[in-house]
Amino acid sequence: IMASFGDAETHTSETLLIKCSRSLDIGKLERVNDVAHKASTGELQVLEATQLLDDIKNEPPTWGFWVVLLAYVGSSAFIAPLFFNGSWTDCWVSGLFGLGVGLLTFLSERVPMFANFFEMAVSVLVSVITIALHPHVCYTAVSLSAIVIALPGYSLTSAVMEISAKNIVSGSIHLIHAIMYVFFLGFGLGYGASIWSLTHPDETLELAATCANPVSPYWYFLLLPLAGVFIAIVFGAGVKQWIPFTLNAGVGFVAYYFLSMATNGNQNITSSAGAFALGLTGNLYGKITKNLAFVPLIGGIIILVPGSLGKEKNEKKTPQKIYTHTHILTCLGVRGVIPLFDGSDGASGGSFATQIIGIALSITLGLFFSNLCIYPTGRKR
Repeated sequence: IMASFGDAETHTSETLLIKCSRSLDIGKLERVNDVAHKASTGELQVLEATQLLDDIKNEPPTWGFWVVLLAYVGSSAFIAPLFFNGSWTDCWVSGLFGLGVGLLTFLSERVPMFANFFEMAVSVLVSVITIALHPHVCYTAVSLSAIVIALPGYSLTSAVMEISAKNIVSGSIHLIHAIMYVFFLGFGLGYGASIWSLTHPDETLELAATCANPVSPYWYFLLLPLAGVFIAIVFGAGVKQWIPFTLNAGVGFVAYYFLSMATNGNQNITSSAGAFALGLTGNLYGKITKNLAFVPLIGGIIILVPGSLGKEKNEKKTPQKIYTHTHILTCLGVRGVIPLFDGSDGASGGSFATQIIGIALSITLGLFFSNLCIYPTGRKR
């Protein structure tokens, strides 16, 4: 965080760079927002507000280690069939991968050296093990659902929103960081595939055949709320925040799901329409309840980004087609990152970069338009 303090009398300013740990606790965030609002309106003195902020800072996280670890398992398990057409086998295998990713996440928070290459290390391990299990599981569903919590959906969208709001420096920094973060994940998956290809040079995989048993869409009525609750726990949402978080995630998912069928998978239209729907309900929630609208909004964005990356257009699938390791990731939402590094298809790699920017722009358009509908003259609070 960069904070600048100006002095009107001396015409000088002081800029501070504050380093923060990479984490999000929505429960504490809403309490901090409440303290800040009361301080700005005079309900709290500055010293009282500072003491309350210190108390919130020194409190333990909203959820403990074991609960968050269980949430990693649940979110990975239920996201596999929801967004990546996984089967029930993919569901429980993804849950096991979620357990491993959760453990490594906690390890990275305590070992700074491991945190430097955490994303690539995790995606390499996930890729290698999933390919080893490939005859029995869908590579797409299992590998992506295992790292779905790491996808920088919110940071990518907020970066584009900052640039749109003319905050060029901050927005550009966040945008580059988000894109590079996706590249880290994609590079790790590709590196894992290369390792497997090196040890099994003559082996080929029937990629399409293993992804042929998706869960019935009727199960989405159960899977979506469960996935929403588990994702909310991972991001530190309190019990009272589960309902707006999950409901708004459902609004975005339903809008995206049905519009994707109506528009033949046009990602720009479906992403912006889904973002508009969740932005509309999220802002209405904030306006009516006077609570933080960020809670339902982030729930919808986190759900919407994996959907945008996972649900592709109606692809022509040939069940008998054999895929080699050099093309094993072509059906992934992050598929275009790999050709950038292995040189197999540079055009595909370049198209991925524009794809993720396009998704972020579409979501930003929907959110800005929803803000215009709810707050046409700007927010008073």
